[in-house]
Amino acid sequence: MKKLVYIIQTPPFWVKTPPLALFYLKKHLEKKGISTGIIDLNHTIFNLGLYTPPQWLGLDETFEKNLFFIIEKKFPSILSNLLSEIKDSQFIGFSLFKRNTPFALLLAQKIKQQFPSKKIIFGGPQVLFLDKANKLDPQFSWIIGEGEIPLYQAIQNNANAISRFQEIDTLDTLPFIDFDPINLTDYSHSRSIALITSRGCTHKCAFCTEKNLYQKFRHYSPQYMIDQITYLIKKYQTTHFIFTDSMINYKNTWLEEFCQKIISQRLNIQWEAQIRIKKHFPLDLAKLMKKSGCYNLFIGLESGSDKTLKNMNKGFTTNDALDFFTILTNASLHFEVSLILGYPQESETDFNQTLSFIIKNKRIIPKIAQINPFIDYFADSNDNSTPSKEAINRVQTMINTLKTEKIRYTKRFINNLIY
Repeated sequence: MKKLVYIIQTPPFWVKTPPLALFYLKKHLEKKGISTGIIDLNHTIFNLGLYTPPQWLGLDETFEKNLFFIIEKKFPSILSNLLSEIKDSQFIGFSLFKRNTPFALLLAQKIKQQFPSKKIIFGGPQVLFLDKANKLDPQFSWIIGEGEIPLYQAIQNNANAISRFQEIDTLDTLPFIDFDPINLTDYSHSRSIALITSRGCTHKCAFCTEKNLYQKFRHYSPQYMIDQITYLIKKYQTTHFIFTDSMINYKNTWLEEFCQKIISQRLNIQWEAQIRIKKHFPLDLAKLMKKSGCYNLFIGLESGSDKTLKNMNKGFTTNDALDFFTILTNASLHFEVSLILGYPQESETDFNQTLSFIIKNKRIIPKIAQINPFIDYFADSNDNSTPSKEAINRVQTMINTLKTEKIRYTKRFINNLIY
């Protein structure tokens, strides 16, 4: 009998683009001959119109814990339809993030009640935290880290287990993704397709949890990315792409080849990405990025204090950052920066240095994209670290300063990582 798998994205989760990871998993399983369906339950429930985007995307622990029961009571047909759709499947997968975990766990229990023989497999970043807290229920399978290899093995072995960090060596061996069977126009950012150019991160910023999600860094080749993009352009008639991995500029040579291929093959795309501050970044490369269609970059500046940057293990100084910003500006590249305030051992002097750095360089920093107080996600077993009052106050001081100095910032990404 041919195996049938359903992978489900539960709410609340990002709603502007499809759940990207699920489509990478789907294509990998289909290449192995396993029929795979995707259910974006997050999108279905958001489209009920019960909540506005700010309500849906804003952190609210009570909302997240109660959402399953609200849907079960007010819209029972949604869950009954899902149970009907998956009835012939042998395996059910869930992608866990902090916010959608309560809903996913309750739905998994409901599925088990109706279909005791179905095998349920959990992956996603939150599994790492559940493992640390010794909360991995043995009646399910759990995947920590990248999903393709262990998900396939879990399906083949048909036994509950915990898999840790089984990573693909060469990303170019993976099939191209598309977004069948969903309709991209149902998403608010349907003009833009999200992709990744790499997995993992070569840098170990002290505050970042991503370094715990992968054991090694790997890049798709420039030609693979060009072929993937060309395929999606033809299939969806779109020319806007968002690269969501940690940094587009792991190697200058990779980025240069990628941009040159975009230009030489006349793809005429528009793209944005995250980029890391690097010393001696070539102006010619920045201009090449602009020519290839780059219209926006997200940069993790985090602090304007050299001492704090060192404590964060960022790998650059404020002078390096200013030089980098100058190069991007001279290439007419738009960029936005993020800030983390109240980092451990950040003194009032350090914080004032950050304020001064932003004010002094406001003409060269187009926008502040995100401001949050420092959060230690591994602070306790419940992953509910609370930022200090001092850190929260510094965020407010920064906002007041931005208003006074008429510096642009994104309001919805202020304190968006804390409850």
